[in-house]
Amino acid sequence: MSNSNINNTIYDISTIQQVLINSPLEGIKMLPLNLAILVKAIFGETKKYHRAGQYITNHQLRLAQKDTKACSCTAALKIIQHLDNPNVVTFCQTRAHINHVSGDWDEVRTLPLPSEAIKIIEDQLKSGSSCKSTRISALRQIDSWGVGVRKPNYEEIYNRMRKMTTLLYMFASDENAYISIWLNVKLAEQNYCIFEINLSVYNDGKKQFAFGFQSLTQVSIMRILQSFCLNATHSISSRSNKVLYTLVTRHSQTGKGFPVAYMVTNNQTAMPIKLWLDHLRIKSSFVPMNITIDCSIMEVNAIKEALPHATIHYCDVHNLDSKIKLNASYTSEQLGNYKTALKNYLRHILIESNEDVFLRAIEDFKLMVQDQSQFLKYFEKKWTENKGLLRRWGRPYVSQQHQRYVTNNYVESWHNQLKTIYFGCTCIRRLDRLIFILTNDVEFYFEQEVEHIHFNNGKIGPIDNELARNSFVASKIQNDMLPSIILNPLGETGNSMDDYNDAVNANENEVEEEVEEELESGGTAEDRGVYVFDKIAAYSATMHHGFEDLQTLKTISSLDQTKADLIKRALADTVRLMDEYRSENPSYFRNMNTQR
Repeated sequence: MSNSNINNTIYDISTIQQVLINSPLEGIKMLPLNLAILVKAIFGETKKYHRAGQYITNHQLRLAQKDTKACSCTAALKIIQHLDNPNVVTFCQTRAHINHVSGDWDEVRTLPLPSEAIKIIEDQLKSGSSCKSTRISALRQIDSWGVGVRKPNYEEIYNRMRKMTTLLYMFASDENAYISIWLNVKLAEQNYCIFEINLSVYNDGKKQFAFGFQSLTQVSIMRILQSFCLNATHSISSRSNKVLYTLVTRHSQTGKGFPVAYMVTNNQTAMPIKLWLDHLRIKSSFVPMNITIDCSIMEVNAIKEALPHATIHYCDVHNLDSKIKLNASYTSEQLGNYKTALKNYLRHILIESNEDVFLRAIEDFKLMVQDQSQFLKYFEKKWTENKGLLRRWGRPYVSQQHQRYVTNNYVESWHNQLKTIYFGCTCIRRLDRLIFILTNDVEFYFEQEVEHIHFNNGKIGPIDNELARNSFVASKIQNDMLPSIILNPLGETGNSMDDYNDAVNANENEVEEEVEEELESGGTAEDRGVYVFDKIAAYSATMHHGFEDLQTLKTISSLDQTKADLIKRALADTVRLMDEYRSENPSYFRNMNTQR
């Protein structure tokens, strides 16, 4: 650097403007020629000028073609970082630019995208934004950076998205290959419960398949609940014959629909549904008491064969079909009003919980539609022909714990969210993207929902909501009125709270003594074993519902830890003894391995 002058002042990013000089273009600064500038070290990377060299094409030149970035510019920027003072870097431009005007507006197109802009684009794409919305958002942020910054175009964002998708979920071009990679490698590494079966052997060699998956969280929630909704949604990929089946239940902590199992298939018969439900029953301990479906004979047959103990309910919003017709003398508005009146009366039937009133209302409805022969025949055959059909949709026959599931709103709302929010109202082309969305975006969303409820961050959860309502009602009751409104187990009011507690304790002791006497006198060893495990299950259920209490106890700093240690040791012994039971009886317990 003997031919260069040295400015001994050390600059940083906030003061570097003091030494830069104006370029021929307004608003653009540049380094002075042959003047060494000392700057506090902010990076340790050296790059040659991006317009150096010369590009020679092997193709015939087109009439309309932009100039290349390489213009044989010989400008050089010498950067020196000394070992004895690594915190200061020396910059010196030793040769001037040639064959172009440095800082010209035409120069901006030749610049590479800043690393900050690339990070903004990648963050937007990872969050699920489309190329169009990503470009708009990135341009808004880059616009405040000032002049001399190249802004991304649509093609660059699209190419960046293609590169990212290859890293995130596109592991092969062949459908069978990438599904196999996802099921056997990616999801298996995360201990997903996998269902996979080749249906071609059942269909004369036709290329048909069915596969499904569950996370450990989904399996754990499925095992403790008894009511579910089952439904299928179409148009999940570019091929219309592929459908997604989802089992959805109501999450006890969020109060919202929660998907607990998925299956994708291109065989729209009862066979894949039956095999999938068999898999869930065997591998995931799926023993539902109630399942709500649309009026689908195919799904009914599959559930009956795989889960004969489950009660099937029809979704009650799909009763009135397009089979209602009026002659040409009626306008479309009059036909719409007529259908609305029938739907309103039918909804009145559907909410009726008294069986006698329910049956009379059905007969009245049949009289109302007696001139609609096509609909009446359908209604009688599919919904009212026998008591078994009535039990599938009538509210008088729905158990109390399944009252929230008399419609398929949980699963239909979930499928609507999947297509509008996660698919962006577009049809995805490949099933690997579907798998990625379900196992990454959807899984993460529901984890965050539960976390918000646990930390009381945002909307109050259903459990806290009910407790708050009960607490408010109880706070309005005067203390001297409590003994007169509390009933003991015999259905009687006590004179005081002590009388109430004494009655409860006496009744519990009496019941336990009667059970023990019965088991000791006439009960078999099997009966005694069942009784013991029923008691263990009751304690286990109590601990499950005490989860919120445990979270509260964690926040009490002055709590005596002695009892907590006793509880921890007792539960550890319980888990150890259960593991011993499983190891001693391996044929009765199954692990969540992949079905082949």
